[in-house]
Amino acid sequence: LDTPNELLSTTLAMLRSLLTRLTLLGCISLSSARETDWLVDTITTPVTLTSDGKAGIVLSNGLISRSFLLSPDFGTVAFDSLVSDNAILRGISHEATVTLDAHTYNVGGLISSSPPDYFNRTDIIYEVDPTTFHYVSHTTSQPVAPFHWEPGLRHSPSSSQWPPQGLTLQVKFGPPAFVMRPEHANVTIVVSYEMYMGIPLVSKWVSVLYSGISPVRIDGCTVELLATQKPYAPFSFGPYPLPVDHDFGTLTSSWLFVDLSISTFGYEYGGVVSWGGGTSDQYPGADQPYLKIYYSSGPGVFMAGNFQAGRAIRDFPQPMLTEFDSFKALLLVTDSSDRERVSLSRARMTRLLTPQTQENPIFFHGTNVTSDGFRASVDQMASVGFEMFIFSFGTSFQLEDTSPAYIQQIAADVQYAASRGIEVGGYDLICLARGNGGYGGNVGDQWDVVNPSTGQLGSDACFASGWEDKINDIFLTWVQQANITMFETDGPFGGTPCSSHNHTHHWDLEDSIYWQNRLQGEFFMKLKDYNIFFNAPDWYFHYGTNKIGMGYDEDQYSLPRWQDLTISRQGMYDDTYNFIPTQGWMQVPLVDYHGGGAAAAFEPLTKNLLEYEWALAQYLGYGVAACYRGYELYDSPVTQALVKKWVDFYKEYRDILISDIVHVRRPDVQDFDCILHVNPRIVNRGLAMVFNPTGSTLSWNLTLPLYYTGISNKAQVFQEGISPPTVFSLDRDYTISIPVTMAHTSITWFLIWSGD
Repeated sequence: LDTPNELLSTTLAMLRSLLTRLTLLGCISLSSARETDWLVDTITTPVTLTSDGKAGIVLSNGLISRSFLLSPDFGTVAFDSLVSDNAILRGISHEATVTLDAHTYNVGGLISSSPPDYFNRTDIIYEVDPTTFHYVSHTTSQPVAPFHWEPGLRHSPSSSQWPPQGLTLQVKFGPPAFVMRPEHANVTIVVSYEMYMGIPLVSKWVSVLYSGISPVRIDGCTVELLATQKPYAPFSFGPYPLPVDHDFGTLTSSWLFVDLSISTFGYEYGGVVSWGGGTSDQYPGADQPYLKIYYSSGPGVFMAGNFQAGRAIRDFPQPMLTEFDSFKALLLVTDSSDRERVSLSRARMTRLLTPQTQENPIFFHGTNVTSDGFRASVDQMASVGFEMFIFSFGTSFQLEDTSPAYIQQIAADVQYAASRGIEVGGYDLICLARGNGGYGGNVGDQWDVVNPSTGQLGSDACFASGWEDKINDIFLTWVQQANITMFETDGPFGGTPCSSHNHTHHWDLEDSIYWQNRLQGEFFMKLKDYNIFFNAPDWYFHYGTNKIGMGYDEDQYSLPRWQDLTISRQGMYDDTYNFIPTQGWMQVPLVDYHGGGAAAAFEPLTKNLLEYEWALAQYLGYGVAACYRGYELYDSPVTQALVKKWVDFYKEYRDILISDIVHVRRPDVQDFDCILHVNPRIVNRGLAMVFNPTGSTLSWNLTLPLYYTGISNKAQVFQEGISPPTVFSLDRDYTISIPVTMAHTSITWFLIWSGD
């Protein structure tokens, strides 16, 4: 550069470019650098599949793209973030692997002589691996909903798209010329890539089709193989199940968030995400990540295209498939390690792929389940605005009793509740601890899991035994004959393997995890046809369940009330990095729950009025459903008015209270704590809940980050909804500062509208 002015001009230009990039990555936000952001703005760019003008195709939605070669064989040759203009891919991999009868085949024959740690497409030479399944053809279609769901159901957003808008690319592969068994020549593999509008997300799964007669067993399947650039991987590599302590990669600083459509609470469910890496002897210092998503157990399923059910089961093991579909691998490109941005990105994925988690009825866990007690509770619920009664655990309600007289009795009560505008559901322990010696009662030795180590009956039921048929019939009976519309299915299949050779729906140990997981999922999906609402303490959202326990320890509800409230609020603050508010539930032990006695229970409600108000305010204010468990919701006109006050608040501002959360200050009982609900797509752009749990009056300036409300210049702020609003100009970092004074142990809230 010739002059100091040229140097200054160039430096400023570089800084402006850097600030723009940092804004897009979520690292900072400056109003002067505000550009289109998929988390704030509505993106309507359609998903397209186009030719690259050479020998390939490109799947793109304007935010990300995945490029494939078709010749000399099929393979992913680019995976790019169009938001940050970054390449995610660093090398060529096979598209999948499938193990048939102990023989592993790669899928997609494209290989490269280029060093994997130094991928350079300028002079790359592509070759073909003759031993793989090779490209045959490809087609496209629209995404298909995996289960029935209606937008707007139980106060969920009516604007939700179901199925999601996008495009599915299905790529067909045929067997190699030489196969390890003749039957394998009758196998076709289809790899599907599904991209969605308005979100940098692609899902992928593998299907195996078989047209032969003699059985073929699928012993293994790898759904995704990606050699990624280092920013798109955790800092440290290694196999791990997802999530790790509900982390889901949020804390790993990876710009690529990876999830699965099956439960990811551990290896036992069969799905594993592995980030491998290692220094190459040939290329010293090259320690690059390699993503592998695969079945850790099985699937172990048998396939036979022309199997006849009358043949001997020992000659042709039951059940037999003609088509196998793997779980889905979900790849979300966040382009950021900022915890808040990653959390909001994942929340968008949750709302897109599992929109039923946005349903948000206000429910009551009733412990007096006599007809008189039930109807008294329903009357109270109707008077204060509650919406769903659940026959609670630990009561005389028996969902597995389908005797006509009992069904008729409950049906009459359900009809009464319906006349008051109240839905009704019931609790049952369906799999966990339902085996030999299980605390839930043995469903029958013939249906218990067989421990693969000891050969003895286990304490859980096997969900791939005849028990699955029976429990399906039981639940369907309640739906059809008593109009039950909700089930709390405690202890669904939780990953227990079974080595029985006599169960109806699986053959042996190797396929027991797959079939139990699949049948448990189908159990939920079939009942979604009836718009059933499910509480289930396990990860079956992609099969239609609505809520899961929000990471709490049940023993915390035996703590003294104030300790319980503090720990529960801390838990919600932390867990809403990983869940949308309506995805989980908490507990309010109106009566004794696991112990704790009078110090823990909220009864008598009139005597414990302040604690009861905090419970109502913090759960409804977070948008998180709580199981108010007891025999009454109020015991005086004062407590009735208190419950109605907070229920009315929730219903008036429901749209923003069920929206995503930006975390402002974590509860620590040393100062105030605060969260901010945000939604740039509705009138109520934000709502801040502020708590002063201390014993002192607090005065300070509350800083609220409004970037994700979509407000750019001016915000109208209504304290506790009172008009007229105070207008604040946003600082350059999209924050406002509100003077606040709060009395000890008090709660306030601020509604935020755009003033732009």
